[in-house]
Amino acid sequence: MDTRRAILSSALLFIGLLAFLTVYVAVTEGIDVLTFISLLVLGMFGFGIVGALRHPPPED
Repeated sequence: MDTRRAILSSALLFIGLLAFLTVYVAVTEGIDVLTFISLLVLGMFGFGIVGALRHPPPED
């Protein structure tokens, strides 16, 4: 398994775990400003990490 795929898998697992916990808190305690901000930050992490790891820099 190449290193890029291992890092992508672990990052997605971590983001998925944090998203699950955020949704769990939103369901049990209700949605407030912090849960909305948490989902927004997780979305930015997801787009940034997946975009960076799926499109490697060009080799010169």
